[in-house]
Amino acid sequence: MIRSRASTKTRVRLGRTHATPMGMGRMLLALIAAVASGCATVPNGGTGAGAEPAPLRDRAIRCLKAAVGYSANPAVRVEGIEALQSVHAEERLPWLRTGLSDETPAVRFAACVALGMLRDGGSLAALRARCKDSDASVRLAAIFALHRLGSTDESGRLADSMLEHKDIMVRRNAALLLGLTGEPGAVKVLAKAMRDTDPGVRQHALEAMARLGNREASQELVFMTNSGSGTDEVFAVGALEATGERRYVDAFRYKLANGPHIETKLAAARAMGRFGDAGGLSLALQSLREGPAPSRDPNDPPEDQSLRIRQLACAALGAMGKSDALGTLDKALSDSPDPRLQVSAAKAILEIIHAQHAEVATFAPARGGE
Repeated sequence: MIRSRASTKTRVRLGRTHATPMGMGRMLLALIAAVASGCATVPNGGTGAGAEPAPLRDRAIRCLKAAVGYSANPAVRVEGIEALQSVHAEERLPWLRTGLSDETPAVRFAACVALGMLRDGGSLAALRARCKDSDASVRLAAIFALHRLGSTDESGRLADSMLEHKDIMVRRNAALLLGLTGEPGAVKVLAKAMRDTDPGVRQHALEAMARLGNREASQELVFMTNSGSGTDEVFAVGALEATGERRYVDAFRYKLANGPHIETKLAAARAMGRFGDAGGLSLALQSLREGPAPSRDPNDPPEDQSLRIRQLACAALGAMGKSDALGTLDKALSDSPDPRLQVSAAKAILEIIHAQHAEVATFAPARGGE
């Protein structure tokens, strides 16, 4: 259990606002080619529906490895680490560990979280070193990772920082990390953060409590799915998805059918996909192929909207696990000028291939005793 040592006191991720100029995607493709020189299987560059799963998997893995070393934009490195964390790839750990020494705090933060979630004992010494990092959020991420590895001496700092730190980003990150610990006892201290003056801290605390099984927090998120704000609805749907509770599938189906924003619909399609419902397949494929109509919001440039929607479409397709989407995702991986979309496509490809292999294994005939 995590308790606050401030008992009577009451990616949000680190910055990810780096622009990615057109043409940088080709730089990532060049890096993929460089990484490929050390791989046993190198595809011939074919794209589309005819792409074979084995070479396609190799190319997707190389994309994520290249993203982790993508010097032109730390946001790409963060997304590469997050993607590698979530896919099934035995060779991922050495690449994730490199992020611990990255020059950008956001990358070190992501690496600490990833290695903590995976309980990588081989990173123990490096994680202890990050507890003395110059960045407060990275220090907390290292403490979180050590907690996951069974070293809980400093875990109370997560709660203390969430309640007391002057930097709102540190408080937000502390709430995020508390939710990832898997400790139901953290709900009580997270509830105190609902009085924070910063709405971002309150949102992170709400999501964390729902993730840890608090029904009141989950019910609040259900209400938020109907807020009418695209940003809030996407957040709420994603937070409910993270609870792993099938009880919310009907709410997801409703938002897919009636959501006023394409982002909400795609978030709902992704959440449904996690529970085996591919009802949003056509929408996700169309959104990835065509992208959104030009935005009329001067604060939402068309290129930003396009990237956001296409990344959501990739996430939805990956969650559904349908091989029908591999051709479209392969095209996005090979042809997109934005490395962030390439990373999203690569992650989705790996999720689908893993799902297909799992399905084959489930229905394989028994051997030996038939």
